[in-house]
Amino acid sequence: MTKPMSMNMSEITRLMRAGQLTEATRMIQTGLGGSSLPQMPQMPQMGQMPQMPHQGRATPAIPEGARWTMGQHAAAGQARQYRLYVPASAADGAEGLLLLLHGCTQDPDDFARGTAILAAAEARRMIVVLPAQTAQSNMNKCWNWFEPRHAATDGGEAAFLTDLTRTLAHDHAIAPDRRFAAGLSAGGAMAVILGAVFADDFGAVACHSGLPNGAASDMGSAFAAMSQGGRDGGAGVGCRLLILHGSADGTVSPRNADAVLSQALRRQPGLTRRAADARLAGHEVRIGRHRDATGTLRIEDWRIAGLGHAWSGGAPEGSHTAPGPSATDAMMRFFLDGAD
Repeated sequence: MTKPMSMNMSEITRLMRAGQLTEATRMIQTGLGGSSLPQMPQMPQMGQMPQMPHQGRATPAIPEGARWTMGQHAAAGQARQYRLYVPASAADGAEGLLLLLHGCTQDPDDFARGTAILAAAEARRMIVVLPAQTAQSNMNKCWNWFEPRHAATDGGEAAFLTDLTRTLAHDHAIAPDRRFAAGLSAGGAMAVILGAVFADDFGAVACHSGLPNGAASDMGSAFAAMSQGGRDGGAGVGCRLLILHGSADGTVSPRNADAVLSQALRRQPGLTRRAADARLAGHEVRIGRHRDATGTLRIEDWRIAGLGHAWSGGAPEGSHTAPGPSATDAMMRFFLDGAD
């Protein structure tokens, strides 16, 4: 049985705001029974938006005729920069638009390299937007999935990201059912929130190594959710959903994938599951496919044996990647082919 937490959250919050992170972490570790803690988003501090960060590596290769531009968007009380990729193959129209959300400590260029998303987007005529979280909004550049105000419909990061998606989709004439969202870790948790709170704005979402909607409500419960599994009492994803999680993830417990799935099944009842287990890229992969009465694939759930907290099959040029079946390819197939 999990040991119940006993934490003085007001004192933890005071220490975090005072910059006494070591002391705050020690208190949280004690409350969690002394378990080791993964790197975790810190208390956000608002300020002026800096220029988009770079990790000191080359910009991803851009084929002739494609556009890899930088923009800025403001909505829902938020303002962020973003990268936009319009593939050369989409000159006569795109197949869809993907909102791709990086994980903690990453930025759009780094995430684009690691996921190899630009090559996949070129092959599949997919427009991709990669917004940048700022260190002013979160000290580790994590999306603030653990704060309820950022899952609201009328303000916060989820509302901002949805407005950004709507705006770019309008500019490129992309219908709601061809708008997609995906992310890794904190980005995966935010993609789940988008699929739950703004389900009508997205045809599908993908969560790689993320957490369920409503998994936490403050700093202490966020640590607990990551290490032990988040509660799944919030609304589940209402659009089509792809879940990917590694069995060896020591940063975000695989129990969180269970919770993301159970939330979605409650919101989308009556689905029929069939197993499609396979050995892919040297990993055993347990796959569950859930279809509705018409045969439409509504939920696909991948559990990848031996994978830690990293983008499966990602390129080593980017951070937080590991060998394995390509999550990027699985995501593209699910988004563009899975509803057929």
